[in-house]
Amino acid sequence: MTPLTSAIAAMIALRRPFFEACTAFRLCHHELGQGLTIDYYGGYLLLIHYADFPEQKLAGLALAVAEGLADAAVPVKAALARFRPDNLSHATAEPEAGSLRPTLLFGSAPPARFAIREYDLQFAVSFEEGHSTGLFLDIKQARQELKQLLTPGAEVLNLFSYTGGFSIAAARAGAGRVIEVDTSVKWLQWARENQALNQVSMVRQRREEAVRFLRKQKDGSFDVIICDPPTYATQKSGNRFTVAKGFAGMMPEFRRVLRRGGHLLACTNYRGISPPKFFSLFAAAFTLQREIGISADFAGDDYLKVGWFQVKRD
Repeated sequence: MTPLTSAIAAMIALRRPFFEACTAFRLCHHELGQGLTIDYYGGYLLLIHYADFPEQKLAGLALAVAEGLADAAVPVKAALARFRPDNLSHATAEPEAGSLRPTLLFGSAPPARFAIREYDLQFAVSFEEGHSTGLFLDIKQARQELKQLLTPGAEVLNLFSYTGGFSIAAARAGAGRVIEVDTSVKWLQWARENQALNQVSMVRQRREEAVRFLRKQKDGSFDVIICDPPTYATQKSGNRFTVAKGFAGMMPEFRRVLRRGGHLLACTNYRGISPPKFFSLFAAAFTLQREIGISADFAGDDYLKVGWFQVKRD
């Protein structure tokens, strides 16, 4: 066994628990070289490489990984590669659809949109909608735990809802009402596709800035608020949402809008803030009841911070 095949075998062994439960997971989290990740989506490998990874190695690595997966009885139909700039989080606008289609390394390209399974949930994904596939794989553990933490009948507000993964999880957990809020027509339409895939019909949508919508709500309107904002987001007002200032500014509104004993699920993938500092942002108004870790297929990385908080009594 060569060093490469040994490394591939080790990373496949780490992800083996996901093979039956999920058809989408992180397969390589820099184990084959700094600046390279590989995700598996329903039979398709998506290699994401940064500037410091040699592009000429991608095709050979993809084939070697596919062979390793075949030995583990995991099918691979094709492999595709996409370059990702290091400063993507500072981008001020989404790329046009189709402008960042990945390069086909082998096999036949996937459909423009196809479905994957995440435990008992299904989500539509795409490799043709810019840098995002429509699903963040690192936070799937939080989607699963939300279903256990949520009280049936709870009324839920999902801010910065993206393609509605948390909304689907809340609905499946028996929420009495779910409202998801995002500014993007594209993400809200995508979220409706996900609702249809999961036969969920009770989620309601609002196209509006999340902070503005939150401020308009009456006192004690919701039992649970979910807030998973992008690391950086330019609002229509021209204001720049950043993690520390953004959450701090929303804190009084979280507390006001939540009912007595209500909960907040707060998340960030921003590497520039440590877990202790992130959780301390909420300490004055909330009690941290559970810290939810990054999904295990991300090889122990700690950039993702997810907390389940309960509002403190006055």
